[in-house]
Amino acid sequence: MHIDKYKIWNYNRPWKNGKQSKTEEITQHLISEDCIQSKDFIRLLEEIYDTWNGDYGQKDIFVEVTFKDMEK
Repeated sequence: MHIDKYKIWNYNRPWKNGKQSKTEEITQHLISEDCIQSKDFIRLLEEIYDTWNGDYGQKDIFVEVTFKDMEK
């Protein structure tokens, strides 16, 4: 199975004046319309998560998948 396009966002609550903000901001994102195999996509997610959030990052992760008929 291959994935035709994907969008990945990372949110953080920035620190300002020694206090953590109550609102989240998008700090990193990756958008691609290049096809990727599903197994490679999972590895990509793991690598991005570790890179963007470090070994101790704890995040809630939400995934939404859409299956559409192929465009002709």
